[in-house]
Amino acid sequence: MTPQMTRAQAVRSRVEAIGIIPSVRLSSAEDARFAAETMSQAGIPIVEITMTVPGALAVITELTHNMPDLVVRAGTIFDIPTARHAVDAGARFLTRPVWICTSWSLR
Repeated sequence: MTPQMTRAQAVRSRVEAIGIIPSVRLSSAEDARFAAETMSQAGIPIVEITMTVPGALAVITELTHNMPDLVVRAGTIFDIPTARHAVDAGARFLTRPVWICTSWSLR
């Protein structure tokens, strides 16, 4: 990160350089942690941990503490309190599901 670059710009630049964001949505914290670590070891230094993973915030905390070069995104964020907890856990950016409804999609 250069002195002129904000944290958000640095994360965006890194995401663009990597070109992929694997999403981890598994049924246990252990499996999610394993998947994230495996992707990082395989050369993909970015991962999304969805809030549907049991103990997702603890997984994010562990990953960001133990693997500081891994860019962790928190996904399936539906409200501000969860967003705050995810950022406090170490997530560098957040996403939420979006459903775009058009009249033709309801037919």
